[in-house]
Amino acid sequence: MLFIKLKAKFRQPAFLGYYCRFDFIMCYSTSTSVRKQLEEFLGPEYTLGGYESFWAASGFDFPALPVLTGDKPFVVQMLQWGLIPTWAKNRESALQIRAKTLNARSETIFETASFRDAVSGQRCLVLVDGFFEWQHHGKTTQPYYIHLPGATPFAIAGIHSMWTDRETGEVTDSFSIITTVANKLMSDIHNLKKRMPLILDKDQWSAWLDPALTREQITAMMTPYPDGILEAFPVSKLISSRHKNVNVPEVQQRIDLVKPGLLEF
Repeated sequence: MLFIKLKAKFRQPAFLGYYCRFDFIMCYSTSTSVRKQLEEFLGPEYTLGGYESFWAASGFDFPALPVLTGDKPFVVQMLQWGLIPTWAKNRESALQIRAKTLNARSETIFETASFRDAVSGQRCLVLVDGFFEWQHHGKTTQPYYIHLPGATPFAIAGIHSMWTDRETGEVTDSFSIITTVANKLMSDIHNLKKRMPLILDKDQWSAWLDPALTREQITAMMTPYPDGILEAFPVSKLISSRHKNVNVPEVQQRIDLVKPGLLEF
């Protein structure tokens, strides 16, 4: 489960049982950089617009996260997590679908009805600076925070879709995060499903956003992140709380492990 870290001062309202056993799911929680940090990382050619950041954001809240798209590769847009395909019939259908499209598996993305059109021509990059994942030992779970050295921002590959509500005319631009098989570090942490988000380095961004890529070229880019780069440390179970505000700095604080058998990195 990917809990994206986005450093903001608020939390989106819950929907569809936000924390209902999410520790069994990959890539639903993440975090994003503060504005200044992201501006410095991206450079002056990028525009951030209405950018907002979070300490922690769950996909089950369907938050708006910072995204780069092929049609606006230098403009950071806030797109909604949970892809709604163009063919969704109505709002009820759209809400049901988005709860199932937070992640897109790289192995089946070209065959899945909700994803196959978007992966061919509407790929995107989700800008984060870390994510959370749960390690399992019997009935015990331990959350970890995963990031690049120096908390450098990075991009997770995704796909996006623009859906129009036929009744109201409202347009929703939404996305899914792509996952792949885990590398060594993520196999140790996400030790049941052994999955990880598809992370792309900055020199790969323009290629990923190129609408002319063939299926073979897209597939070749969907590989696990190289070993020995990502860092991880254990955090408290605050991130798993159903009743507390997890969008606070404490959610990212390192803790000392007290139970033998749990891994330090």
